[in-house]
Amino acid sequence: MDMKKFEIHDLLRYFHNAKKPDGTLFPILGEDSLALTACLSYILEDTNFCIKAYSGTGKTVLMEAISALLPDNYMYTVEHMSETAIWYDEEKINKARFVAIPEAQKIPEGVMEIIKTWADGRTAERKKTDITIGATVGQWLHPKYVLMAVAVENDKGSAMFDTELERRCMIMHTNPTVKQTELVVRHKLLNSALPKATMSSMTDEEIKGLKKHLEVALRERDEDDSTVIKNPCAPFLFEAIPSAFPVSRSKVQYLLKLINAIARFYPDEITRIEKGGVKYGLVSPKHNWLGLRIYLNSFVEECLHMPSHGTDILKLFPDTRLDKFGFADSETVKMSEGELKKAAKAAGLPFTKLRPVLTGLLMTGFLEVEEEGGKKLYYKSPLINEPVSKINWSELIEETKNFIRKEWPDVADEYIGRSCSNIKIVDPFSGDNIELGERAKTALDVSDGDYSDIFKSAKDSQHESYEEFLLHAEGDYNEEEYETIKQFYEEN
Repeated sequence: MDMKKFEIHDLLRYFHNAKKPDGTLFPILGEDSLALTACLSYILEDTNFCIKAYSGTGKTVLMEAISALLPDNYMYTVEHMSETAIWYDEEKINKARFVAIPEAQKIPEGVMEIIKTWADGRTAERKKTDITIGATVGQWLHPKYVLMAVAVENDKGSAMFDTELERRCMIMHTNPTVKQTELVVRHKLLNSALPKATMSSMTDEEIKGLKKHLEVALRERDEDDSTVIKNPCAPFLFEAIPSAFPVSRSKVQYLLKLINAIARFYPDEITRIEKGGVKYGLVSPKHNWLGLRIYLNSFVEECLHMPSHGTDILKLFPDTRLDKFGFADSETVKMSEGELKKAAKAAGLPFTKLRPVLTGLLMTGFLEVEEEGGKKLYYKSPLINEPVSKINWSELIEETKNFIRKEWPDVADEYIGRSCSNIKIVDPFSGDNIELGERAKTALDVSDGDYSDIFKSAKDSQHESYEEFLLHAEGDYNEEEYETIKQFYEEN
């Protein structure tokens, strides 16, 4: 097999060509940011990761695809077992590198207590009577990093995460919208009509090579545990960090862990130095750009303490303006819970229980409520706006150079030469070649080339029909963008 330099875009291509254990093609579509963040953070940076999702939105398939990237026996899966049954697999669990829980809302309280103990970095212990020797013996389940999925429409699933556990998990959500469902259904219909080779855009040899690449990166991470990863760009990411809520203090670590994981994906790009008897690895502006490109939107939602799918509900309201007295003006749109349910249905949101989401939005200040005629009317708060990250990457690179010269002088020339000039990046979503600097002001605004700006890449603009676009698009599009592109094809 020819040695290929793998990019994170290749990892995304893998998810677009994912297969079930029986070999059936089951691509993960429309969940690009979630798939990349979960895979990289969990596998390469030891992060507890939780996927919150409505049933049937692909969380289990995603977990299976991540597990399939790992060597045999690296993953132990917790199924619907009793509080004592998990202890029977003590040896298997302790040998495994990772633990997965596909239906976390179904596990008993005793197993969840073990998960919480692991999240604290502690070993779970219990005493039992060994009847073969007539004595009490101890059992230990050593700390594991857990990948779990929770069905949010389930009352237990919604309530099972207390504040402390949430702080110890990186959390993201699947896309439950009708548009997303349409995308998946269209693909399945095409899959039933076309040969497998037509549907797949990644060869088995490429997938084997990618798995080997990740395995090497993972083993190098485990074998090179003494290397301390440092991010010289981190002090200059402040503009990307919303500070409206104290939760940002703990959530910022997950952004930094993802950036570290990206650096581990490209181990040859890490600048290494020994200082004071400690081995350090320095990540680059490229790794930071990729981290924000992949994760920024979800990161901001987590920092704002946004409830599950809260942004979907907020989009149903127009922005509220203030009158001269500082209150919501007379034109403010106010909606009852019933009206919100109708609006959510019209927007393609599958909510049957809105109240928990509304309560969360009220508690965090994104919505306000007043009563008229005994009916609660909700409206968008005029006081809290979602922050926008505007990092100027040219400035960040210059600031990083100065920081390196001051704090890491022994390796400054090497780092600046390798990481701060001629920075070429393969966009993780589109596969386009990007040059970091003046041409890329932010990690979210990436588009160039001679094609309509409704597309994220030249490749995406070249499909002959909307159906072909849905099948093969590599960019990360939201519902409004899909609708705009659909109209584009209808008009042309």
